[in-house]
Amino acid sequence: MNIEVNQEEFLEEMFTIKSNLVKALSSENVEKYREEYIGKYSLERFKEFFIEKAALHTLFKYFLIRMIEESMGRVKVKLNEDGLKKWHQMSKNFREDYNLLLEFAEKDVKREHDLAEIFIESIYDEKQFNDKTSKVLAEHIPTMAKYDFATLDANTTLSVIDKLYNLEKREELQRLSHPSPILNFLLQQVGLL
Repeated sequence: MNIEVNQEEFLEEMFTIKSNLVKALSSENVEKYREEYIGKYSLERFKEFFIEKAALHTLFKYFLIRMIEESMGRVKVKLNEDGLKKWHQMSKNFREDYNLLLEFAEKDVKREHDLAEIFIESIYDEKQFNDKTSKVLAEHIPTMAKYDFATLDANTTLSVIDKLYNLEKREELQRLSHPSPILNFLLQQVGLL
């Protein structure tokens, strides 16, 4: 499915994933990451920002993997409809284990030397967060597989990033000293950072 032509539907799907990621992470205790923000943000406000950034980090990691697979053709495609068909054909015991497929897709991208530094693990990839976010992504992989990421042009990509990570939130979340190489890379690529 062409993303540019179906941009509203695509954005709705992405917003749903983001909301589900935030919901999944909302029970996490993030107090240990707050040290330098004591006095600047209340615990509730800091948690809101931290969870939002973790959700965006995860969502845009998936987004970037799909772009690298399809738009750039740098690695074998795993997360679109064709990739899922192949996965189902070759893995009888793991057909519905999209967490494993996502892990393989990420490892493929990390093997690309010039892309590996973008996928350096950050605090948003720590086990307690990853366990929850990977389950959410796995639920959405079959639905998102219908979109053809090769149809993303620069303007559509900019619109998607800007709408999911709007200017007001972006300025606030970029102030957090816990960086996300994924978010920084995408923002630089579209000229927002």
